[in-house]
Amino acid sequence: MKPLFAGMLLSISLLTAPLFAKEYTVETYQEVFKGDNEFKQKQAIESLSLAGLSDPAIYDVLEAKLLASLPQATEKNAIDYSAWLVKGLAYSGNDKYSETINSIVNGNYHKKLKKYASQANENLAQYKKWNTILGDKSQYAADQSQQNNAFANALRSDDLELMRLAAKRIMDDRQYDDFILAILSNELKTPRLMADDKLAIDTYANMAKALASSGNADYRDVIENIATTSSNRKLQKYAASYLKKFY
Repeated sequence: MKPLFAGMLLSISLLTAPLFAKEYTVETYQEVFKGDNEFKQKQAIESLSLAGLSDPAIYDVLEAKLLASLPQATEKNAIDYSAWLVKGLAYSGNDKYSETINSIVNGNYHKKLKKYASQANENLAQYKKWNTILGDKSQYAADQSQQNNAFANALRSDDLELMRLAAKRIMDDRQYDDFILAILSNELKTPRLMADDKLAIDTYANMAKALASSGNADYRDVIENIATTSSNRKLQKYAASYLKKFY
């Protein structure tokens, strides 16, 4: 799964405000991608990473913007912009965009852009699976947003990579409302997928950190319980460190 998270490095230090504070619709995505505000487009692309949306009405506009950007992708900022757009196209999980992505991989473009296009090609297959999980409305809570429900689906899934990504995004976006915290708490109380391997430990450590970073004292006992009773010593140490500086 290294390509997926390497491809997400483009998001480092981009945003300071919570991305999911804004509720996007198909129409607002279209409006953003038809416009010229690159910062808003990068915000929208980040929101797509855990939205569970595959609607071509969104991604056709994004694809058109990407294709229009390519002739200018010869200097640093323009290359970075095109890289963001190709990363966003992968969040569709739709094979119809493989040709466009592969045209960059095999084309005469800057090596950085070709690298991100190659990663996007691999991520496309991952999001075909993930969007099915994120967009499954069978467990959606009627009083919650699409975004909160997608987070909840990720945390309740059987995919450790997806669970970890959700935990990290909860911290990045400071999504600490009661609905999200309750889902985190329930999963940490009964860690269904816990195992003595790096991915499982890192996933549950990030989930514990997300819960602790909320600063909500109602959940302190959950972190205390992990720190004292978890079957994994590494996870115990992580939880203990979160308690020392309970956010």
